[in-house]
Amino acid sequence: MRMTEAVSRATVEAFYEAYMSRDPERIGTFLDGDVEWHVGGPVDVMAVCGAWRGKAAVIDRFRNQVPKIIQFKKLDIEALLVDGGTSAMFGRVSSIHRATGRIINHRVSHLARYRDGKVTHFRVINDSLDAAEQFVGHRIDLNSDPDGAGGLIAV
Repeated sequence: MRMTEAVSRATVEAFYEAYMSRDPERIGTFLDGDVEWHVGGPVDVMAVCGAWRGKAAVIDRFRNQVPKIIQFKKLDIEALLVDGGTSAMFGRVSSIHRATGRIINHRVSHLARYRDGKVTHFRVINDSLDAAEQFVGHRIDLNSDPDGAGGLIAV
């Protein structure tokens, strides 16, 4: 495995400013051409979840896919750690679900790797049960088993 160079805290903070702007082109300036972007969660309920590979795919996600599903409001960063060529963020994201008008507000973590000041890997870890319940508008009964899946929503 190749040793990664350190990313500056200023670069990571600038990436998050671009990320929070939701401007696809601005976000794109921080992406490696072969970036791997993964948002964990139940895709059937939260269509903003999934995996994308390549700068063009991630830019398209921010330009065309996500805005159809949610209107981003804010990301409150509670902790941001930068170590070597990686960063970790913990916070709370708020948005409006376009189909229902419901406010979606849940915990989120990001793990990112950088090369030459560009994001090469980005992993989003949502409090997906909390978020999924907000998307569907009710508590999800994890004890019921109507389809043999243990009451869980397929990812």
